[in-house]
Amino acid sequence: MSHDHRGHDHHRHDHDKRLSTKFHWLFHIRKFWQSDVNRDMLALAAPGEGDRAVDIGAGMGPATVLAARRGASVTAVDPSRFMRTILTMRRPFQRARSRITVADGVAESLPVADASVDVLWTVNAVHHWVDLEAAFDELVRVLAPGGRIVLMDEDFTHPDHPLHASHHDHEAETTIVDVVAIEAALRARGLEATGEKTIGGGVPVKLIRATKPA
Repeated sequence: MSHDHRGHDHHRHDHDKRLSTKFHWLFHIRKFWQSDVNRDMLALAAPGEGDRAVDIGAGMGPATVLAARRGASVTAVDPSRFMRTILTMRRPFQRARSRITVADGVAESLPVADASVDVLWTVNAVHHWVDLEAAFDELVRVLAPGGRIVLMDEDFTHPDHPLHASHHDHEAETTIVDVVAIEAALRARGLEATGEKTIGGGVPVKLIRATKPA
């Protein structure tokens, strides 16, 4: 299947393109550089030696770097040139750099071949996806038989989340992450899926896990 991965702006919310958003990323660079939520997500995704992995919305690479250290070959996908530049600069300092590929892309159009991915994950990216149905089709397309998916988004709408108040203004500009609807959508596409609200990295999260039958 041929995909055109140029021009992803129509797959990005307006606030994701703003200069102020980049300053926000830099202000919170520690969280984007290494994250407790990413570590808990990886414990569920369990990328290992020889796995072909995709990190959607990889950002500065907290999950990509850890997965590569564990022996997985990771394609780190992000639509932001800013984020890709940071991760590309970070890559040469990693012992597992040969197992990291930084790629331009979005969930709705992934730069990987059909049935070529053993494990796929994303952290705090689903609420940035503009076309959920197209994204779900892509997840199914790229996943190999027996492959697994972990989607984890911090639940900023939960009053117990420490950043609940500061994210209130962005709620209308992002996609709603409905774990029940996402579970149903993945099941409708032939995956075995579960969705729940739980705790990840010490904060409330929305978690969807799925596998493709072998």
